Amino acid sequence: MKAYLTLLFICLISLSAIAQEESSENNTNDVYSPTIGVGVNSIGFYGDLNDRDYGSPIGGNPGVNIYIVQPINKFLNIRFEFLAAQVRDEERSIQRNVNFKSDIRTGSLFLEYNFGNFLPENRKLTPFVASGIEAVEFNPKTDLIGRGGEPYFYWSDGSIRNLAENSPQAENAVLVRRDYDYETDIREAGFNNSTDYLERALSIPVGAGVIMHLNDQFNFRLQSTVHFTFTDLMDGITPTTSAEYVDNKRGNGRNDFFVASGISLSYNFQKVEPAEPFERFDKDEEFDFLASGNTEDFDNDGVIDLVDNCPNTPRGIQVDSLGCPIDTDLDGIPDYKDEEINTEYPEFANAQGVEMTDEMLYKSYLQYIDSTLEMAEVIERDFTGVKKNASSYRVEVESYSQDEAPTDMSKLLSLRDLSKIDQNGRTIFAVGNYKTLNEANARVNLMKSQGFTNARVIKKASNGKFMPINGGAPSNDTDPSIENTKPVTTESKPSSESSSETKPNTSENSDESGVVFRVQLGAFKNKPTEETFRSIPSLFVVESGGYYRYMSGSFDNFEEAAKHKVKMVVKGYKGAFVVAFKDGKKVTLKSVGVNPISSDPIIGK
Repeated sequence: MKAYLTLLFICLISLSAIAQEESSENNTNDVYSPTIGVGVNSIGFYGDLNDRDYGSPIGGNPGVNIYIVQPINKFLNIRFEFLAAQVRDEERSIQRNVNFKSDIRTGSLFLEYNFGNFLPENRKLTPFVASGIEAVEFNPKTDLIGRGGEPYFYWSDGSIRNLAENSPQAENAVLVRRDYDYETDIREAGFNNSTDYLERALSIPVGAGVIMHLNDQFNFRLQSTVHFTFTDLMDGITPTTSAEYVDNKRGNGRNDFFVASGISLSYNFQKVEPAEPFERFDKDEEFDFLASGNTEDFDNDGVIDLVDNCPNTPRGIQVDSLGCPIDTDLDGIPDYKDEEINTEYPEFANAQGVEMTDEMLYKSYLQYIDSTLEMAEVIERDFTGVKKNASSYRVEVESYSQDEAPTDMSKLLSLRDLSKIDQNGRTIFAVGNYKTLNEANARVNLMKSQGFTNARVIKKASNGKFMPINGGAPSNDTDPSIENTKPVTTESKPSSESSSETKPNTSENSDESGVVFRVQLGAFKNKPTEETFRSIPSLFVVESGGYYRYMSGSFDNFEEAAKHKVKMVVKGYKGAFVVAFKDGKKVTLKSVGVNPISSDPIIGK
C-alpha cells in the first residue's frame, strides 16, 4: 500500500509541475481564479453486510460536500474537498442479523483533467475525470438493545423477540420492535481483536463528471466518485469478528468502499471585465461633426444627413437650409402638398392647407358637439378578415318541420358542404354556394342522381329570404316569405378565435361519393344551451335515440379532421372524436383506411 501511495504522490507532483511549466511557456499572463462549490450527495456503501459486490451507487444515505478548485492550466485542476455523510446498512438473513450506522468524514486532494486542450474554449459542458488521495474517518455503531434495555433475539421465523429461540422459557417470549437507536459502539464492544484500533484510514478516490457552465462565474457540477478505502472496519465486521455479533458468519475479507454521487453549485472568483464603454466627450469640448468626413445625403436635397432636419424629403422637392420642404404660407403644410399655397390666414388652414371658411368651421363645430351621431360619418368595414361571398344560389336537398327528424341523417352528413337553415318552423338542409344558376342546376342534377329526388335551387333575395327558383313551391308551404335565416353554427359575432378555426371543405363541385370526416363533440340526454357551443364552426345537431349529438366540421382527409378534433379538445370538449361517412352511411375509421391510434383512444371509433 505504501508503494502505491508513493507512486500516486509522485504522479500528482509530476503532472502539476509539467502543467505549470507548460502554462508559463504558452502565456505568462494567464491568471486562473479559484472556484468554491457546495453540493449534496447520495452515498452507496459496499462492505461486509449482504456481501454486495455491485448494486445501485445511490444508496439513499445523505451527504454534503464543499470543495475548492484551483486551475493549474486550461486542462488540469487541483481540487480540495471535504465530505460529510452518514451510511447505514442492514442484513436480515438466516445466517446472520446485523446492522450498523456510521458517520463518515473525508478530506481529499484531487487532480482533475477536463480535456481543455482538446475542447473549444466557449463551451457549455466540460467533462472531467479525477483521482487523488484522501483521509477517511468513521465510527460504526450497531443497534443491539431495545428501549427497555433487553437485547434483540432474531428467530428463524423472521421475528424479533425478547428471549432466545432455544431458551427454556421460549414459550413466554413476546414480540419486540427495533428502536433503530444505534447505541452500541462496535469498537468499544470488543467484537474485534482490539478495542482501540484506529477509526480512520487512507483512501484512493476515483471519479468522473460533467460541469455545466451557467455563465462566467456560476456552474453546475454533476459527479460520481468511488472511494477505495484501505480498511475493512468501516462497518465493524471483519473475518475475525466474534461469532457473538455475526452469528457465525464472518466478514468477506475485502476492504470496504463507498460511492458518492451528487450535484453541486460552484462560484468562480475570476474578475469579469466590463464591456468597453462608449467613448465620451467632455461637455465643454467642441467637436466639429462636419469635419468628420461624413457627407452622406440620403434624399439628395443638397443638405447632408448630419444637419438635415427632414432627411426623407421626396426627390426633386425644393428645400430650405435645414433640408425641409418649402412652406410659403407657413401653414404647416409644405408647398408640394398644399392645395392652397398662399393662404391668407394660415392659422385657420385645414390638413390640406386650405383656409377654412365660416361654413366649414360651423360644420366642424356641429360634428364636434353632435351627440345624436346625425353628423357622424358611417364607414362599413369587415373586421373578420374573411372576404364576403357574393354567391346567392344554393341547392335544397331536404326540408323538414323543425320538430321532425330527417329520415336518414347519415346520408345528409355524408355531404361535405352541407348547411342548415332554420326558418319559419322548418329546417332546410342545403349544399353549395353558387354565383350562377347554371352551376346550381348542375348540382341539382347531381343530387337527384344520388337519390335526393326533392333537390331544387333556392336563392337568397334582397331582403335576406330564400326563395325557390324555376317556379317551384316555396320552402315554407304556408308562407312564401322566409325569415330568420340561420347559419350552421349558433349565431355569434365574428371573432378572431372562430375565424382561425379549421374551415370545412366546401368544394362546390366535389365528388359526393368520397369519404367525409366530421368531429363529434359529444352526445347529451338533455339538449345543452346554444351558449355552450358558441363559435364552433360548421355545427350540426343530430337527434336520434333520445340523444342530441353535436358534430363540427367537414373534412376530406383524416389528418385535417384529427387536427380539428385536437382544437375542440383544447376548447374543453374532452369527449370529441372523429367519425366517418361514406356513400350516405356512417362507417368505421378502419374501414376507410385509418389505422387505430393506441396512444389516443378517443381520436376515432
